[in-house]
Amino acid sequence: MGARFTALLLVGAASLMILASSMFGSSSSGAGRIVHVTERGVAAARQQQLAATAAGSRSRLTNLAEAAPGGGGAAAPPLATATASAASPERPAARGALDGSLEAALRVAVPGEAPGFVMASFANSALNDHLVNFVLCAVRARAPFVIGAVDQAAFTMLSARRDAPTYVTPMAKEGASLDGSNQHSSGSWKRFAGMRTGEVLRMVRLGYSVLHTDIDVVWLRSPEPYLMCSGEASRPGGEHGPGSRFECGPLLSADVAVSSDNMSPGRDTEGRASYSAGGTFNTGILFLRPTVKGRAFAEEWHANVVSPPPGSRYVSLTSDQQVFNHMMRKPRQWPGVDAPHGSAVMREAWDGGRVTLGSLPLALFLNGHGYFVQRADLRLKVSPFAVHATYSLDNHDGVAKRQRFREAALWAADPPPRPEARYLALNFSTPPLVQTKIDKYGRANAANIDVHSAALNAYVAELRDALALARALGRTLVLPRWTCWCDRMWSGSDDIFHFGCMYPGSQDGKFVPFACPMDHVLSPAAWAKAEVDYRDAAILDQPQLRASGAVVDVGLEPRPGWTRKAGSLPLGTSAAEARELLKPLAATPVLRLPHARGLLCSIDDAAAFNSLADRLLRIPTWCAKCFQPCSKELAGWLPAEEIRRGGGWDKMSYCMKVDVPPKFDAGGACSLNVQP
Repeated sequence: MGARFTALLLVGAASLMILASSMFGSSSSGAGRIVHVTERGVAAARQQQLAATAAGSRSRLTNLAEAAPGGGGAAAPPLATATASAASPERPAARGALDGSLEAALRVAVPGEAPGFVMASFANSALNDHLVNFVLCAVRARAPFVIGAVDQAAFTMLSARRDAPTYVTPMAKEGASLDGSNQHSSGSWKRFAGMRTGEVLRMVRLGYSVLHTDIDVVWLRSPEPYLMCSGEASRPGGEHGPGSRFECGPLLSADVAVSSDNMSPGRDTEGRASYSAGGTFNTGILFLRPTVKGRAFAEEWHANVVSPPPGSRYVSLTSDQQVFNHMMRKPRQWPGVDAPHGSAVMREAWDGGRVTLGSLPLALFLNGHGYFVQRADLRLKVSPFAVHATYSLDNHDGVAKRQRFREAALWAADPPPRPEARYLALNFSTPPLVQTKIDKYGRANAANIDVHSAALNAYVAELRDALALARALGRTLVLPRWTCWCDRMWSGSDDIFHFGCMYPGSQDGKFVPFACPMDHVLSPAAWAKAEVDYRDAAILDQPQLRASGAVVDVGLEPRPGWTRKAGSLPLGTSAAEARELLKPLAATPVLRLPHARGLLCSIDDAAAFNSLADRLLRIPTWCAKCFQPCSKELAGWLPAEEIRRGGGWDKMSYCMKVDVPPKFDAGGACSLNVQP
């Protein structure tokens, strides 16, 4: 169950809707002629319709891309695309001024004589940083978009930029306030959902195909060539041409196409519709074409969200995603749609076939677990279009999602490092105790709760000294890329032990061990609340920090036999001594520690730091179910006392216990973070 970015205070209307336009003929007679042909035949028929009505090809957002301000995050190279445009009512082709209307924003986003492919987002000013990140990434991807501002402040901010076609939504015009609730059942969310589906409908009526995407989606490449099956990518030998792994032609028969919350991009690549149908459809990335059936669905979807018929199955639902899932499936059946194995589309969707539903490949439209944890794109050797920050942990809010993007170098909203900034980076190395446990089980069997809990204990212990030293030196701490030996679930409702310590459903990816996102080890929310500045290892890839001399590796040696030399510290030093020894390197941008085991004995402000560490260095809750008594299922990894210590709400659950690192002694006595 992938989580949606629904915190209205954080996102306002925290969703982004992308509207993509396929200019297909919409006559019912034309649709009737292709009902019984094969998927590829449907694709050919639709391509003929495109060719018959095309007004020519046009490049996308080139002027906006050139005007985009620079950002600090890494992004994929832009994908230049061209798309055929169909005939539509006349409208100016020139880039006009933004006057708050949808029409003006669309003219900026999709210049030309006809509606085309466009992306649209809806958000308020409470999450301006996510809005900016979305804009920068979408522009770099050369993907056309509009953003519906849910409050006046968002419109003012975005319209001042040269790269963000924006307009004022009905909620903003009404001055509607949002209650900040993160729940789909809140009044704010329901009102937003109604507005959002209404705006999607409005754009579909104007002739645009709509790819509706949440604001917590980073676009790496434009999905237009795939969704519209246009340009070089669709031709024989092209990335999405006939016979390719992700052929675009079959998807042309879909009036609507949707992403999913499923956990296995590999199984999705093989099964496509049959696998997608077995999970929750995620309308955070949802594509609607302006076909007769597509428009009819958009009409009824909006109606069922805003004013469901009394007594219908939609009355009790609290989100547009829930309504979508119920509409597409037959009542009291699962999956409730006809989904042939390997097909790009599902038949009999929405009242037994009122619409053809497409499956957006999970490998190309990756959810948060597939990208941030599994790195399925590398395993499957694909270049995804998008990364959706679902399955983020901690508070699952803007802070958590921003952190996921930052550590993956997908956050472009930060400025480059300041020339005067100074950092202390903690490098990752496997702690000796953890290596001993890995050797005990053998690397092939090391993905277990014993190795993982030992690793987390060691990580936060080292972090105590690294954070204390960074504060003593007046430097910003750079977190390491830790290695995790067990996944962390959104809730402790499944038996992760039975699946090789991988989130149930994802185990075919065999991705453990993996690079831990921060929220597997620490709470980003706690660090944000404490206002402790830190950076992720991705910052070291910034050009100015890769320059010669920008990074100096600090040597650590046992105190016995240590001799004073530049860039070297004795283990068991004090913060004051370390500060003095490293003073000659004060101008170096980055000092990098190989590890921090046994680094500090004492610090100056022990009481204050201990209070801070008690809040920051706590492992987030980690729980799981056992399908047999945990005392039996976990006995191969944990001693009985540890299993009892982690006993959850019953004998069939376990919650890992990780101690806070030892406190520094307020009197100055030596307190190491590891046993000597």
